[in-house]
Amino acid sequence: MSEDVRFTVAEVAKLVEGELVGNPDTKIIGLNRIDEVKEGELTFYTDKKFAQYLTDIKASCIIVPNDFNEKISEKICLIKVEKPYHAIVRLLKYLESLLPKQNSFIHPTAVIDNSASISKTAFIGPYCIIGENTRVGDNVILHSNVCLYNNVEIGEESYLHSGVICCNDTKIGKRCIIQSGAVIGSDGFGYLENKDGSYEKIPQMGNVIIDDDVEIGANTTIDRAIIGSTIISKGVKIDNLCQIGHNVKVGENSAMAGQVGLAGSCTVGKRNRLGGQVGLAGHLETVDDVVVLAQSGVAKSLDKKGVYFGSPTKERLHAFKIEAALNNLPELIRKVEQLNRKLEEFYKKKED
Repeated sequence: MSEDVRFTVAEVAKLVEGELVGNPDTKIIGLNRIDEVKEGELTFYTDKKFAQYLTDIKASCIIVPNDFNEKISEKICLIKVEKPYHAIVRLLKYLESLLPKQNSFIHPTAVIDNSASISKTAFIGPYCIIGENTRVGDNVILHSNVCLYNNVEIGEESYLHSGVICCNDTKIGKRCIIQSGAVIGSDGFGYLENKDGSYEKIPQMGNVIIDDDVEIGANTTIDRAIIGSTIISKGVKIDNLCQIGHNVKVGENSAMAGQVGLAGSCTVGKRNRLGGQVGLAGHLETVDDVVVLAQSGVAKSLDKKGVYFGSPTKERLHAFKIEAALNNLPELIRKVEQLNRKLEEFYKKKED
């Protein structure tokens, strides 16, 4: 929150529908983490594991759970709510709504083909390039250096940050957010291996279709299909530095953390959750409601919903038991070696 935007704690309490304890006229000029918060700022407290930061906390106001009973300075205002994290998100959304809106502007350095269709309410930033027969919808924002190849469609209210590239025939739905450096619709990794060991490139003639309300992180790449479409369904959230191969299909409301890699022709079910650095081998499928924990490697299809871990992946509890056994392996080996020595000594004495 900038210094020229000020609220009273009473206004914040009203916004998040919380119970205020303290001076309603206390001014708030910023938000901060509980371990870094200063006087004049507001923070939030969700769990006893953060209680250590309350001892000498400098905050002017803390959003806390309804059952909060920790001892803190009486000078600090409290706003009691059922779910503090939800309350802070509500506050952040309100503050975001106060930011200046960008629309109805085309920067003079933008290069736009005469056949392109640009909504009158769109914002086109400096040095953007928009190709033939490309359509940009209402209230779309293209920040500087966005490059849209030919026959691209950007749905209304979508937001493309600086340096995004959408290759030929890419279709972006409504209210999508694509972070800087993302490349949508680049060639998939498709080659024929010749008898002499060299490679022959397979033309990538398909496209990428991204449905409504999708978010794509910085420097993520989504490859175009060989034929047909690579499809990212409605509500999917993709973190930074992810790689989505050609002809992949990702089901609605799935999410994947940083450095996830999906090899070509994977089908990911609805509401899947893939932790950081999870990898899926090519041509496999996961059913709906699958969770794969971080750094797991999925080598075969997952045909039952559940939580999986390991490389290759196994059902979580089974995988954890294996990990526990592996941790005990050095001690088990030591004990086996001791038993072997005793047996050798026993049989040697028996022979004597």
